[in-house]
Amino acid sequence: MNLELFIVKKIAFSSRKSFSAFIIRIAIAAVTLSLATMIIATSMVNGFQKEIRNKVLSFWSHLEIVPFSISKSLEEEGVYRYQDFYTNPKLIPEARHIQVTALKGGLLKTDDDFEGIVLKGVGDDFEWKNFMPYLKEGSKIDVGTDSSQRQILISKITANRLQVKVGDKLIVAFMSNTVRNRPFRVKGIYETGLEDFDGKYALVDIGTIQDLNHWGKDTVGGFEVFLKQEQLFKSRSHAYFLTLFGGLLSKDAIEELRKDPLETIGEDVYSRINNSKLDVQTIKSLNPGIFDWLDLQTMNELIILSLMIIVAAINMVTALLILILERTNMIGIMKALGSSNISIRKIFIYYSAVIIGIGLLIGNFAGIGLCLLQKYFHLIKLPQESYYLSYAPIDINWTWIWVINLGTIMITLLLLLIPSLLVSKISPVKAIRFE
Repeated sequence: MNLELFIVKKIAFSSRKSFSAFIIRIAIAAVTLSLATMIIATSMVNGFQKEIRNKVLSFWSHLEIVPFSISKSLEEEGVYRYQDFYTNPKLIPEARHIQVTALKGGLLKTDDDFEGIVLKGVGDDFEWKNFMPYLKEGSKIDVGTDSSQRQILISKITANRLQVKVGDKLIVAFMSNTVRNRPFRVKGIYETGLEDFDGKYALVDIGTIQDLNHWGKDTVGGFEVFLKQEQLFKSRSHAYFLTLFGGLLSKDAIEELRKDPLETIGEDVYSRINNSKLDVQTIKSLNPGIFDWLDLQTMNELIILSLMIIVAAINMVTALLILILERTNMIGIMKALGSSNISIRKIFIYYSAVIIGIGLLIGNFAGIGLCLLQKYFHLIKLPQESYYLSYAPIDINWTWIWVINLGTIMITLLLLLIPSLLVSKISPVKAIRFE
């Protein structure tokens, strides 16, 4: 039997009351709390990023291909629908789906009130599955209906402001040389929780906008490109890698790692379509505020994980020092019997590994358990107007949980090698006389 492991089994769970036993319990508690906090933090940040991106992408695509324009006017220029990249999706292999769209600014009116609105026209290629989870009342509009049966999907914010419900009639006024009024029937009410979108946009048949702009059926306002999931966002491992090893990399390597893959794909698509009249814009460039906020959450996560690992490591180092000092007499006897410094150091490293293992076991149980409670019961509520969500979302990434566990073990054990060097400084004669 391995001598070091045999000794650890004998001393690791000593029932006698001592100061070191109290310190060991504190060390286990520190590892438990640190790991549980890291699991909850990474699951919550991942949940926020996933849910908010899903909300944004229920309304907008990853890339927009639109007529090039210096102005930001809602009076779009038209573009021919049957572009090569639309009829032959293989020209953009990163794309999962491409759909047409058009925008038109107007004024929603009831008998008692009015509200500015941007109508987003959708066609028969619109991907409803992303949008349907946010449809709270009614049903989706029927694309391609007769102009006398115009339908509209409005947000819950707009419905509350105008005091309308599903089935009510609305008038939308469009301003040009003359005011043109068009009647619409409310087919459904949606709510994404993103006030910037909900309070501004409504969905209609793209044919309505084509008629208003005097376009033919082959003219649209632009194209929305949804990318395949694996093409989207770099994992947070890039951020950790840059934080830990950025100083060892060249400037060009750091810039390459920091480059957003979405921007890279956008540049590639722009060069591939090779049309000077068309511009390619990314969802991040169109909505920088939301994505900057999400990036800030990643930075907060990095800080929390770093602090928690430091707390766990410091507590383990302190516990190991106390264990060594308490077992000074034992160390002296083992040295007198011929044990090497390395062998004795192994005893305390193994002892520390046992403490870390117990802390990790309890920490995983506590962290994952609390995450599951929040995921299914939504115990922590949030003000939706500030956080875009009514509760703290959870997305448990089992790969990242393994990474956090392994990272905690490796970093903590490596740091424990430093105090274990104290063993070599202990003199056998003085240690045996040590009280």
